[in-house]
Amino acid sequence: MAKPPTIRDVARLSGVSTATVSRFFTGKTNAISPETIESVRSAAEKLGYTPSEIGRSLRLASSRVVVMLVPDATNLFTADVAASVENALKGIGLSLVLANTAENAEKQDGLLADAQGLRARAIVLQGAMDTPRLREMAERQSNLIFVNRRPAPGIIAPYVGIDNFAAGFAVGRYFIEKGYENCVAIHGPRHYPGSSRRLEGFLAGVGEMRQVQQFECAFTMEAGYRQGSLLLADRSRRYAVFCANDMIAYGVYRAAMEKNMRIPDDVMIFGFDDNRVNDWLAPWLTTVKVPAFDFGPAIAELINEPPATKEHSRTVILPFSLTIRQSA
Repeated sequence: MAKPPTIRDVARLSGVSTATVSRFFTGKTNAISPETIESVRSAAEKLGYTPSEIGRSLRLASSRVVVMLVPDATNLFTADVAASVENALKGIGLSLVLANTAENAEKQDGLLADAQGLRARAIVLQGAMDTPRLREMAERQSNLIFVNRRPAPGIIAPYVGIDNFAAGFAVGRYFIEKGYENCVAIHGPRHYPGSSRRLEGFLAGVGEMRQVQQFECAFTMEAGYRQGSLLLADRSRRYAVFCANDMIAYGVYRAAMEKNMRIPDDVMIFGFDDNRVNDWLAPWLTTVKVPAFDFGPAIAELINEPPATKEHSRTVILPFSLTIRQSA
């Protein structure tokens, strides 16, 4: 495999020094003649040369790269947020590198080290796990941004997301207003603050007069299917199920279909996220709409503004709404 062209190759072909080529690519062209500028540009195009971002980052102690760590790259909502961030970053001259932690703390720590090696302008954690390595970085650096999951207690850093308690509460009140009995919450892992606050809000909205069955699972279709299959084995009750995200709701829906149950006549299903696939594949799903494509501009603004002091890290709360369809 041929090696990529270097700045020395451009200098040799254009007949100038490497310092002149460097000045051309860093925009310092005041002292370069028009003929030389054209010669360097022509040589670079002929060779297919682009300047090294690594070299630039070493000089400036940061790069034009933003690293985003996500808990599950196959999750549709997660993917939409990442796409929103990438699009917003383009507008301020930055590029996105996406990495999947797979909800594995050791893998997250390794990726954090990689992001440091890249001298990333910012590290966006969409679904962070609390680890000593993360706390150490948060203490020493001001370029961490937390998304969807708030920073763990003791970590002060910017946050972008919705009010999970308020969203869960709104769903709980909806269940009460509709007169639903046999309420069920299939929630995400409690040790994640977003999951616990979403569940706490739902329980508060339902109130103490209604008993709520609670099941914990991962934010995946497979986990939702397993929990749904266990729950719906009892056909004697008409359940109203609040799912912690749409992926879990899809799994519960499949379990209901396999048992020939009708939605909402035999079971009500309420999701969370309202990712864009619903309009095409799940137009029946009642859910909480979280504005995935509003995350990007909010995150780009945080990256582009001067760093906040440790005591005054910004919190950006995005709006949510209930999307009422047929399933509940």
